[in-house]
Amino acid sequence: MSPEDLGIRAHRLVEEVLNQGDLAVADELMTPTCVHHVPGGELTPGPASLRDVLSRTLRIFPDFHAIVEDVFAAGDQVALRATAYGTHAATGRPAEFTVLQILRAGPGGRFAEHWCSADVLTVSRQLSTTVPALRQVI
Repeated sequence: MSPEDLGIRAHRLVEEVLNQGDLAVADELMTPTCVHHVPGGELTPGPASLRDVLSRTLRIFPDFHAIVEDVFAAGDQVALRATAYGTHAATGRPAEFTVLQILRAGPGGRFAEHWCSADVLTVSRQLSTTVPALRQVI
């Protein structure tokens, strides 16, 4: 798969899965054993973890959406920077923060490994809450 194709697939992950909530696309884009690396540990492998993270995120930020700012691809990896937006359900305060993702393609171009990091310190400051209170999102 070309780097351009990987970039398109990474963009779809944000647009179709996160923004539109089309969870079936996660099954199309990720291997069943996709390993997710997130701050604080790893999630259960596969697309189900992404669906769980999205569900938790939408409970905290019901109007969550992200805009892809940059996509860089080389070899079998693609990096994506997005700006995420949402209104915190508990406080009614808006939040804007950066999310970085790196994805490694496996068989058939489906993502086999996924690293994700969100700027929770910025969110914490915007919402006047503590970082541990935000751990349920990431």
